Amino acid sequence: MPGMASHANACRKSASTQLVSPTEPRSSARGGTRIPQSSEVDAWEASVYAATQAINELHEYNRGTGQRGNSFTLPTTPGREAAIPVWSGRIEWLRQVRHHITHNTIGQAALTTHSISIERIMAVAAAHARFADSTTGRGVTASRQLIAHHAGVSLSVVNRARRVLKTLHMGIELERGRTLRTHEYMAAELHHGGQQHQAASVWALSSPKHIVDTTPPPASRPQRPHRTRATRRLARHRTRPQQPTTATHPQATGADTLSPSTYVPTHILSLRSTHQRAHARHTTSTRQPRPLHLQRAAATLASRSPVLAHDHIGHICDTLHAVGIDTTHWTGHDIAHTLDRDTRERGWTWPTTDHIEAPVALLRWRLTQINWTGPSPTQLRATADAERRREQAARRTAIAQRNATQATHGQRQAALAQIRRTLDHTTHQRVDLR
Repeated sequence: MPGMASHANACRKSASTQLVSPTEPRSSARGGTRIPQSSEVDAWEASVYAATQAINELHEYNRGTGQRGNSFTLPTTPGREAAIPVWSGRIEWLRQVRHHITHNTIGQAALTTHSISIERIMAVAAAHARFADSTTGRGVTASRQLIAHHAGVSLSVVNRARRVLKTLHMGIELERGRTLRTHEYMAAELHHGGQQHQAASVWALSSPKHIVDTTPPPASRPQRPHRTRATRRLARHRTRPQQPTTATHPQATGADTLSPSTYVPTHILSLRSTHQRAHARHTTSTRQPRPLHLQRAAATLASRSPVLAHDHIGHICDTLHAVGIDTTHWTGHDIAHTLDRDTRERGWTWPTTDHIEAPVALLRWRLTQINWTGPSPTQLRATADAERRREQAARRTAIAQRNATQATHGQRQAALAQIRRTLDHTTHQRVDLR
């Protein structure tokens, strides 16, 4: 009937809608999971959007403040650096500092006021110049502890040296070190992935106009007279003592120049081309192949450093050998790990391939700044593993000895039976006495 059919369809529709009723959430018959409601989905999307926006704002904050390296630096006040003159270069700035603390009354009075010697303030100034931007002298964000470590002085000496630089207007503190605020703390964690609660002061090294004008130019060294290679060779020949030509050789004099046995004096032979002698020496010498462990260390180091990927592996081998690294103990992974750790401790960053012209020369300079005479990480790890194995063996021996001295089940049963017999005998004696 039509009425019954419509009623049945309505019942099926109501039954189907009851399974996903928004007012009575139920579990799925298959997976047993709760179906999220539209309001919950909207709240989740809103929270995800807000978190994404917050992270993007922190990224933009780090880009806007020019964050670099492995630590977060305090942002400077906009326009503050524009009013500070740039320095004249690292060497020239240090020469200006030395001149004004030794020949200027203001600088000498500042040394007396703050009780600091010339050697110490120059050491602190050189440490500051080490971390400054090579073009502008700005961006000195190293902490006082790091400055003191590189200068070899105490924190008190660093503070007094900074006061002298302030007096001479050659060092300006753009931002005082402080505890990071909440958004700065999160930006620091987003920048380098670690937790940082404090930030060091931000300094700029400057060469004001009156400093540049009152500093005399460096003394020029006298230039050596320019002489060509032929002139130098002729001068050496003239100053060389001549050997006598009255030799006992039968054809030393008066012989035919076309004779195959013509004698040529040795001082004439010495005038042969320098290039010919160098070529002759080069062809007679046999170059020994590089050791396999040296080649492996260089190849591993090149694979760990993208900057060295395009250099010949032989140049890296020669650099490791020249520095004096024993590649029988130091592997390529050990050298790369030590370089990374030393870079982090100094607060430096490795330049990219686009900003370096001589990667092997930079590698050699960086390797010379590290002491390679101690044990390598691989050796330290092997020593720790051996010590751990000895401790494990001693522990197993102690457990075996303890187990060997423990009583067996039969021994325990015999001892308990003996105790029971003794107690029964004692009980019977007490009963007899009564």
